[in-house]
Amino acid sequence: MNIELTNSEANISLPLPFDEWVRDSSTHAGLAAQLLSDTDALGVDTNTQKFTLPLQTLAAWSEPIARAAKLPPNSPLPLDIRASQGLGKANTKLNSRWLRPGTTLPITASPRIEGLCLHVSGKTFRLQEPYFTSLRLIEEFNALSSDDTTEQFRVWSSLRKHLGEEQIGNVSDFNLRALRVISADSFTLNFKTDQHGNVQLVPVLMADASTEGLDPNETAPRALLEADETLFVNRLDEMREGSAAFPLADGTYVVVDERLQKALAVMREARQASPEVRKRAVLNPELFLAEHLGDEILAGKPLFIETESYSKRVLDVAEWIPQILPWQKIASQDWSPSDEAGFRVGGKDIPLGNSNEIAQSIRIVEEAIAAGEATAVLHDPKNSKISAEVPANTATLTALGQLHKAVLQRESPELIDDEKEDKSHGKVQVLIIETNFEETGYLRSTVGRRSGSRRLPDCLRNAPKPHQEDGISWLQQHWLSGSKGALLADDMGLGKTYQSLAFMGWLRELMQAGLYPKKPIMIVAPVGLLKNWEEEHNLHLLAPGAGALVRAYGPDLRKLKQGAQRNGTVSLDTGTLQRADWILANYETINNYQLSFGSIEFAIIIYDEAQKIKSPAVRVTQAAKAMNTEFTLAMTGTPVENRLADLWCIADTVQPGALGDLKEFSQRYEKDPSEDVLLSLRNMIWHEPGQDDDHPRMMLRRLKIDKLKGLPQKKEVSISVPMPPRQQEAYERAVTIKQTKGPSATLEMIQALRSISLHPATYEGGFSAENSINPDDSARFIACFNILDNVYAKQEKALIFVESLELQSDEHLPLMLMRKYHMRRAPLVINGEVDTATRQRRVRQFQEENGFDVMLLSPKAGGVGITLTKANHVIHLSRWWNPAVEDQCSDRAYRIGQEKDVTIYYLIAEHPGAPTQSFDVKLDQLMARKRQLSQRLLAPSIITKEDMSDLLDDLNVF
Repeated sequence: MNIELTNSEANISLPLPFDEWVRDSSTHAGLAAQLLSDTDALGVDTNTQKFTLPLQTLAAWSEPIARAAKLPPNSPLPLDIRASQGLGKANTKLNSRWLRPGTTLPITASPRIEGLCLHVSGKTFRLQEPYFTSLRLIEEFNALSSDDTTEQFRVWSSLRKHLGEEQIGNVSDFNLRALRVISADSFTLNFKTDQHGNVQLVPVLMADASTEGLDPNETAPRALLEADETLFVNRLDEMREGSAAFPLADGTYVVVDERLQKALAVMREARQASPEVRKRAVLNPELFLAEHLGDEILAGKPLFIETESYSKRVLDVAEWIPQILPWQKIASQDWSPSDEAGFRVGGKDIPLGNSNEIAQSIRIVEEAIAAGEATAVLHDPKNSKISAEVPANTATLTALGQLHKAVLQRESPELIDDEKEDKSHGKVQVLIIETNFEETGYLRSTVGRRSGSRRLPDCLRNAPKPHQEDGISWLQQHWLSGSKGALLADDMGLGKTYQSLAFMGWLRELMQAGLYPKKPIMIVAPVGLLKNWEEEHNLHLLAPGAGALVRAYGPDLRKLKQGAQRNGTVSLDTGTLQRADWILANYETINNYQLSFGSIEFAIIIYDEAQKIKSPAVRVTQAAKAMNTEFTLAMTGTPVENRLADLWCIADTVQPGALGDLKEFSQRYEKDPSEDVLLSLRNMIWHEPGQDDDHPRMMLRRLKIDKLKGLPQKKEVSISVPMPPRQQEAYERAVTIKQTKGPSATLEMIQALRSISLHPATYEGGFSAENSINPDDSARFIACFNILDNVYAKQEKALIFVESLELQSDEHLPLMLMRKYHMRRAPLVINGEVDTATRQRRVRQFQEENGFDVMLLSPKAGGVGITLTKANHVIHLSRWWNPAVEDQCSDRAYRIGQEKDVTIYYLIAEHPGAPTQSFDVKLDQLMARKRQLSQRLLAPSIITKEDMSDLLDDLNVF
């Protein structure tokens, strides 16, 4: 082999045809492999024995390969570079010199460079990389036009990257050595909010693949660090239009090419434009750029890289306006248990209503204090004639504040310890979506088939039960078939979390195998359940499981916030969220930061306790539907809680349009919910065993009674006890209310019967520290203590569900239980006033301690998200009037992990004179019918006005 070097190329002659020479055993194997690689990469014709290669190719050869080709030895001289003046100034030149090995001193002789060879002091060396290309970049720099200062930064950036950090240390010019130049040729957009609550565009530069050594077919990473990104946007706003070089901090410059320079000028103008103009740019960035730059500039290599984009369901970004659906003709739900709260003043109860009405009472007291008045007048929100004077002082405000918090958390338990909505100086901007209320404007139930195969993921730590394996396979087939989402509606305690975690692990393995692009997975759940998700992940998946976790709730949420709270510009760090493997967030957080979450492309979003998004017209539901996700999994054991529209709303989240629009759905299924109508709905969405697995139906629902053969027995018992004299007397007075006052008093009668059936003291004047209740005055209390006597004798554990916060207070039921059963501490309580950390601690304490114990729980706050399998007795001391809610409560104990038979007790107060016609008896029968229809036909389990009227008509009036 012979190599003839010229100033521009290397002419190579072989003694044999190329293929024969490569196979010749006398040929140096490394040199043969190098030439095979180089000629293939450059497309050199090797059918002859002579061909040429660029000098740069030979300069990149390793020294052993170069020696085998009989090239001169590598140059031992380090290269030093100096600038005649600062970069960015006209006529700046770069000067190079060679240093003595191991020193910072220049060599004395002047070297001569010919092509690939460096001649100095009678010796010849090979000009190896990085020196060969560096010298040519210096020539390119010095040939720049005197006024082309921007290009100076671009060429220096290439030169610095080519030298590398080790060789750059030889540069003696400190200012030049410290100068870092970052090149960018494309950008993306982040979406933030400004001080008025309107959306703002934030250009984010992407690294230049050609200068970063990246695969040009892959999406380039962000060019700048987070702090530099913020500084760059400031420079963009401050500098003259059309700038191509932007000074950052610590001697760092960012340089953009001509195409990007023009695009950034458009973004700079848009950032200063009206909110409407900005909104158009956010909703369709590429169209916005094309309008200003023309289609030609966007052709070819991508200029705009879409890393953040809103779902196609998003129509607008605007102020939230509560929506009304006047065409809905749904039976009134005002007959359900009241959560009203109020004050007791001078022996008289003053109802203050719901959380909004209590907030109004707080404002009345604040205004009275500000006016220097001694008292404030609070009114019953439903009857302005009922009022009372309360002291206008801080004690009253404190009490009202505590009451407001308790009622708010009772109404929405997910708000416990939640991240409350950020208060901005402007109006709240939200994602406005196609609602599908009156017509199916957005239909997205399927997409194209996806790659992969059904199997259990390798990361699964624990083997699934048979029904769980079926559930995992069903989820996988939904994904593979191109489904946009699914509703996993298994009965409580069947392991929905486990199945979804296995599905997550499987999808993560598809991403790692390159079968699906890497995108984050987000789990949205009530805040009290998020820690449990993390624990379940670690329990069921082998490390690294679903990958790197980002917690977007509680104290960790503060780390994600960007902008200033004081002027309302708080958004979330979408870069961190995009880089996450999986994210834990709560419903309030995605509601409050929907502009940030909505801009991220998720692989999957899982909505746990999806009944939280069952109401179509509320903001959190529409925020959930606005998320940009490839697949949505909703999980709930109660897909229909109050009405069939609950099911429509969840279905419209996972498979938009699959059940048509809400108006049509309501008229078809809610107007006349006969068993035939409900059966037709079930047949449309309910996936039954043996059905076509290639096209799975939307919902999978299995009941524990059918699937968990190994689970201990569950026994449901209705225990009837005759009313004691005081309760009987109060009851007889209550059943005559409607008779004496007329139909308008129906609600009053219902509330009276409800209170008296629990305990007459709740209706006759309430409780106080001085007026403790007598359990012998209530049939339900008598039954409850009879049950607990048996539990105590067996040294087992019980859960008591009662919504009365007064009864749960320390001086009443807890003290009574503690004294009667000689407990070493008062029973633990979980209600809306208990924060997440305390709640978890109490659950753990109850599960770990041995012997007899009782826990008191509010049905709404304690009925979801906790596991209390050490209890095998569940007592419903008060009835919630919704079997779905009661079943959620019972399943805190009756679920996977339970080792003992579980008994569920429904307590019934019978009037001795008409036991079969008593209020509790009729209510129990009604709820049993509702429960059966709900489980088998997805019928709403809520008690309607008609149900209650029929119940009252059957009561015996004394």
